[in-house]
Amino acid sequence: MQTTENPAQAVGQKESWREKANLELDKIVQLFSSTQLPDMCAMALINAPEKPSSKWSMGNQILMILAGTADARAYKQWTEVGRHVKAGAKAFRILGPVLIEKPLETIGSDGEEETAQVLVGFRAIPVFRYEDTEGEELPTYKPRDPPPLLHVADRFGMRVNYMRLSAGVYGMTDYERQVITLATEDWTVFFHELAHALHRSFEPKSGHGQEPEAETIAQLVAATLARVYGKSADGFSWTYIASQAGTGSPQQVGRMCMRVLDRAKRVLDLIYAAPAQP
Repeated sequence: MQTTENPAQAVGQKESWREKANLELDKIVQLFSSTQLPDMCAMALINAPEKPSSKWSMGNQILMILAGTADARAYKQWTEVGRHVKAGAKAFRILGPVLIEKPLETIGSDGEEETAQVLVGFRAIPVFRYEDTEGEELPTYKPRDPPPLLHVADRFGMRVNYMRLSAGVYGMTDYERQVITLATEDWTVFFHELAHALHRSFEPKSGHGQEPEAETIAQLVAATLARVYGKSADGFSWTYIASQAGTGSPQQVGRMCMRVLDRAKRVLDLIYAAPAQP
């Protein structure tokens, strides 16, 4: 026979979690304002199925994001994975290097004249968005250790995908398509992107690119949740927030944290308010 959870007990557990999170957030702000900081930790990238855009230049990847997709390929590349461009779909263009072979003034050990590839310009390459194709499903990466709070992302209409991103990028949130993309299984990165999604539910993004205060809010929430779930990432978080504050001064980092503290707590409140995962 299935028992029903005591409502008063459930409220008590939620309030206890709220108190613990707020306590950890206060500890983090105090720590980040001091000089006693742990070393930065590295994050491991997932070995997700490759996509051609993973090797593109940052400029071309930005063009892809502006086109509203996380995966774009040339016509032939789509057919190679069993997908076909829909009739009437329009391509957007990225820039590809034009290289030619030029002889060097040196002779190799085999007596042959050596050559080198020289960049002489760029050419426009038409590519199509994943959303403008149909056919076989692409292979997806399934995390070995899924993070908690995935149900919160679902409640706010955000899908969570895992795939390789550009070098140095661990995660990104596409607000228009309502997709969180993760390039690592590190829970802190998911917490960061989830915090972005919840923050934007009450404070819309004002423009393109990163906003220092928004990034600080997201990382404070991520560091707090990491502590609550026993996976502290204080060193990485402090370094990240310091980069957003444009300073290595603990006092200045602390001021940045205090400036956004109320909004960080508001994001945590939205997480507390989410129904428990069934």
